[in-house]
Amino acid sequence: MAEDFKGITVSGELEAVADFDPLRAMKESGELQEVPVTGALDALPDAGALEFGLSETVCGRDDRVRITPATNIPWRWICELIITFADGVQARGTGWFIGPRTVMTAGHCVYSHSNGGWARSIEVIPGMDGASRPFGSQVGTSFRSVLGWTRDQNQEYDYGAIILPNCQLGNRVGWFGFAVLSDSSLQGLTVNNSGYPGDKPFGTQWFNAGAISTVRPRKIYYMIDTYGGQSGSPVWRLLNGERHAVGVHAYGGCPNSATRITTEVFNNMLAWRNIPC
Repeated sequence: MAEDFKGITVSGELEAVADFDPLRAMKESGELQEVPVTGALDALPDAGALEFGLSETVCGRDDRVRITPATNIPWRWICELIITFADGVQARGTGWFIGPRTVMTAGHCVYSHSNGGWARSIEVIPGMDGASRPFGSQVGTSFRSVLGWTRDQNQEYDYGAIILPNCQLGNRVGWFGFAVLSDSSLQGLTVNNSGYPGDKPFGTQWFNAGAISTVRPRKIYYMIDTYGGQSGSPVWRLLNGERHAVGVHAYGGCPNSATRITTEVFNNMLAWRNIPC
């Protein structure tokens, strides 16, 4: 697990992932539990597609690389989400641990304006790898977001969290740190992303990386390849072996984009992470 980071830096490193071509990707930047993956799971829509009718985007050549096994750090900190919304509709998304019982994700994964508001429940499956659930799963029924999303549906505030019933799962797998970086530190920063895209077999985790091309007060943009289902996945900076998220991936469009971790977002994440066990 990583400590939080409030300093500044202008560098970042790529995760060491076999078969990933960093040069091409950077040029594009502007006890095992086996659970069968049924056709119903494979057909689950992306939470973002239900909310907006659109998905995240592969930009240029598809440079994504599958993470298998997903039991090592940081892959096991990243989770497949099976979401059941208030109206009973199910969808998929991605989340990531930020504390022993707190999983960060997109706001539209925990609160859907199109599907009745707050989710009914979300199953969290860390390190899922096809039919393998190496750490099991937990179901969360307590959620957090902000009024900028739940009331206003403002995409600049599209972030939220799942509060799990206890700390057992998070303490077993560990979690990401998170950071507030300045505009100048974020511009051009090499960042990593991994999640559970809907165009790949259900439960398989896929990685890509690149540089942040545009920085806005509440958003960051990049040409990292993503697809529907990766809503809520972490955008993180790796430096000297420490991993700190700087954004919550949520939207496509080439450049694709994340909700930026500002001081306000950081403080909310800290409060959600520190909910006692």
